[in-house]
Amino acid sequence: MKKGITILSLLILVAACDKPSGEGGTSSIEGKILVLEGFYNVFTQSFDTTALYFSENEDVYIIYGSDSSSIYNDSFETSWDGTYRFDYLRKGNYVLYAYSDCDSCPSGKEPVFWEVTIDKNNQLYQISDQVIRK
Repeated sequence: MKKGITILSLLILVAACDKPSGEGGTSSIEGKILVLEGFYNVFTQSFDTTALYFSENEDVYIIYGSDSSSIYNDSFETSWDGTYRFDYLRKGNYVLYAYSDCDSCPSGKEPVFWEVTIDKNNQLYQISDQVIRK
């Protein structure tokens, strides 16, 4: 009986140590949203850029895990310089996204996804600038 309780306790302890992606950790993800402003030129069949800048007040969403079709778990509105930051994350996989203008989409918007893997505690993961269209 005592052996059974010891084995059960060890199994519970091991299961409790394996935590999924999400809040409760010590790492952070930080980056910037860069806006590419312009228009589609029908004569040249290309996008002509009129401005490029870091955008304030853009919503950035994070999904805990690697399934981009899941509902987002948290969001952050970019600061004056286009910076977003998600703190207190555990080791694991994350999908981030922001909405970009889309000429061929029925809603006029499409998500731009990027993935981040946190593999160490107490780290700041700085992501390269993510570009969206306006």
